Amino acid sequence: MMSDLVLVIGGGIAGIQASLDLAESGARVIIVEREATIGGIMAVLDKNFPTLDCSICIEAPKMSEVDLHPNIDIYSLAEVESIHGEAGDFTVSIRQRSRFITDECTRCADCTEACPVLLANKFDAGLGSQKAIFSPIPQAIPGTYLIDIEQCLNSPPNYLPCDKCISACKPKAIDFHMPRYRNLTVNAGAIILSSGYSMLNPAEIREYGYGTHPDILSALEFERLVNSAGPSAGEIICPSDGRHPERLLFVLCVGSRDQRFLRHCSRFCCMYSIKHAYQAIDHGISDVTILYMDIRAYGKGFDGFWDRTIDGGAKFIRGRPSQIKGDQNGLLVTYEDIAAGRRHESEFDMVVLANAVTAPVGLDKLARKLGISLDEDGFVKVQECQGGLIVTSRPGIYTAGCVSGPKDIPDSVAEGSGAAGLALSHLSSRSWPEPEIRIRDKKDIALDGQPRVGVFVCHCGSNIAGVIDVKKVVAFAEELPLVVHADDQMFSCAGNTQQEIAEVVSREGINRVVIAACSPKTHESIFRSVLRRAGLNPYLVEMANIRNMDSWVHKREPQMATRKAMDMVAMAVENVSRSRPMDPSLLPLNQTAVVVGGGIAGMMAATSLARQGFETHLIEKKSHLGGNLDYLDKIAPTGHPAQDYLVSAALRLTNEDVQIHLESTIEAVSGYVGNFNLQLNDGCNLKAGALVIATGAAPYSPNEFNYGSDKRVITNLELESYLADRSAPGNRITFISCVGSRQASTGCSRYCCTATAYQALRLQRLGKCVNIISREVRTYSRQAEELYASAMSAGVRYFRVDPFQPIQESIAYENGVLDFYDLDFKRKIRLNTDLLVLVVGLQPSSNGLDDQLKLARSEDGFLMELHPKL
Repeated sequence: MMSDLVLVIGGGIAGIQASLDLAESGARVIIVEREATIGGIMAVLDKNFPTLDCSICIEAPKMSEVDLHPNIDIYSLAEVESIHGEAGDFTVSIRQRSRFITDECTRCADCTEACPVLLANKFDAGLGSQKAIFSPIPQAIPGTYLIDIEQCLNSPPNYLPCDKCISACKPKAIDFHMPRYRNLTVNAGAIILSSGYSMLNPAEIREYGYGTHPDILSALEFERLVNSAGPSAGEIICPSDGRHPERLLFVLCVGSRDQRFLRHCSRFCCMYSIKHAYQAIDHGISDVTILYMDIRAYGKGFDGFWDRTIDGGAKFIRGRPSQIKGDQNGLLVTYEDIAAGRRHESEFDMVVLANAVTAPVGLDKLARKLGISLDEDGFVKVQECQGGLIVTSRPGIYTAGCVSGPKDIPDSVAEGSGAAGLALSHLSSRSWPEPEIRIRDKKDIALDGQPRVGVFVCHCGSNIAGVIDVKKVVAFAEELPLVVHADDQMFSCAGNTQQEIAEVVSREGINRVVIAACSPKTHESIFRSVLRRAGLNPYLVEMANIRNMDSWVHKREPQMATRKAMDMVAMAVENVSRSRPMDPSLLPLNQTAVVVGGGIAGMMAATSLARQGFETHLIEKKSHLGGNLDYLDKIAPTGHPAQDYLVSAALRLTNEDVQIHLESTIEAVSGYVGNFNLQLNDGCNLKAGALVIATGAAPYSPNEFNYGSDKRVITNLELESYLADRSAPGNRITFISCVGSRQASTGCSRYCCTATAYQALRLQRLGKCVNIISREVRTYSRQAEELYASAMSAGVRYFRVDPFQPIQESIAYENGVLDFYDLDFKRKIRLNTDLLVLVVGLQPSSNGLDDQLKLARSEDGFLMELHPKL
């Protein structure tokens, strides 16, 4: 028996993205989340690197969309008990804890104020407090409050010795007689495991003193300090005495890349620590230091953000602390400074430890229930050749996000979408129910006559209200012509405040709405849905972006920022009062998809689309498929033969009946979303509803180091053919990293350090003498750090040159001799080499469609993602 349902275990950002993609594709989805709210760790972060976008402002719209989607059900406080069956027909048993509060809860917080029990708030990393009856975060989904029954004074058998919350609750939503648990059984066609990650308790590293002094913090604790919704309302204060620190130290790799604890790189710590340093400086802390081993700024815009942080005054010191302890003046830190070649002792007011990422607690038990394998590091073992890094050892079960290894938010989101695409192939049917149009028993609001405008001003924690006088803006709005209601809200995007807006619109007969909050790019769709549920045309809303365009850019000028907010609200009121209702046009959609680019990404995309039942065409300009992967012998760090990927991918294309067009290019494109007309160079005409651009990247063609004129100089791609034959000319081989990468607007090419370590290890095992000259070693991905350690253990020698200088300016090469200054040895080095391997970066490839499809490119030349999706 096939199913129309996918079970998603874990409601963090990866699970959210997978669920939304599935639901929009007609699948029914059940999210099983063991916490009280979906959102995961992203929901408690302040900003995302490197753009410094507000984290919850990006995720809250997605959380709200999950909550309102008719195809998605959320089981919070729930865990999977058992699973039986096979792909297409799983039977899953789920156990869900009770909230002891019914859906009548209005989130008024009267019960919380009445509750006498004070507890540490784990969503504030223990720095803040909460009551025994509470909401985890302001934007919590589900929005109903819950009771910590183990700490509540009404805990059985003493059912009503306190009764204060029951007395305070006007809607009578509290029910202590609910069963503690309920058991459910569901049938699912596929399962996506996205249960996130945990973090090493830094107290295990005794020399760092965590737990012995309140001003030695974990990274997540610091994150909550800078968060406007955190325990200090966004102020960086020392927990010991509440003062603002003047000297702040960040310590990287706390438990990561450490043979005593965890060998792997935790991947995103470098960048969030750089973000923290940048925020600290922005908060007025001038003395900010970061101790690090390698800065792994591997993503788009990461190096530029690192540069901005240095320009802002942060001091980066390569080294590690040997001891952190408290004294009468604060915290005394003993550390090595590799560049200076000596030990230091310095006083700091606060130390922040970037503690290692570990597999989520309980994953071993869950994996046994699911019947899937784990790797030695405790994360889920993936079948790389079968679908990237999201296919587990059991058919029909996929992973997304950090459950298969540390990764940042954009990569987790991408995996969520990828897992959804594979999961859809196991479903027998799909459905698209109509969304709820209006609040129950409410009629459409009349639009004839004079506009009646409602204005809602968001505090956004302290993001807006920390600069702008929100009360003054509301008072100003109340006096504007046509405004019949004005109010302020803590978080306008939260589920309860959305409901509040809808109820006010319906109750007051409001027929135009102004939301003074943040970016319409991320939030306008939310408020259109609010209007729709209130029975008002969804296009009669206007957003005044008083956060991005006002409080963020005028934070040192609160009075002027308040005046500007008033002007922006006035303009929004005037604009929306002139708006007229619009109805969306319904046009037929072509159900054919076209994928442009026949590399491994294009092959996987075409296969996924075809599996979902869409007619799919794959266009490749060359005479064969494979892209850059076709030039490789083996894939780092696992060593899988590259051809195995291609043979497997090609077989799936054939099995799914993807129509392949080789030696083909698109000559002309016309039409619009859902109805594109494509003319190919061979005269073939295609009609498509959607295009997937997967034209890949081009290897940098070097002109440095006498490449092209000296036969002893080759690229790392050219080396692959030698390695396939288990050979290479000469005995002394030297790699130079970052050739064509990390210069001007070009960022890190991401693959190079890991691929170089693998090639070097293979050469070393062939008896060669191998050297690698690099600026930073960025072996951040799954198993790559272990590969790096193996290469060094085998005898591969690493040399380090200036990370802030183009590589060709740090190294001189002539007639087989390399001259450079090594930062670790602190002296000039001369190396004789028989073969010089240039590790080339990746450059954007031209697809010829930019003008026709209005494709935008960022300053590095790669395509820019304009949709507010991570």
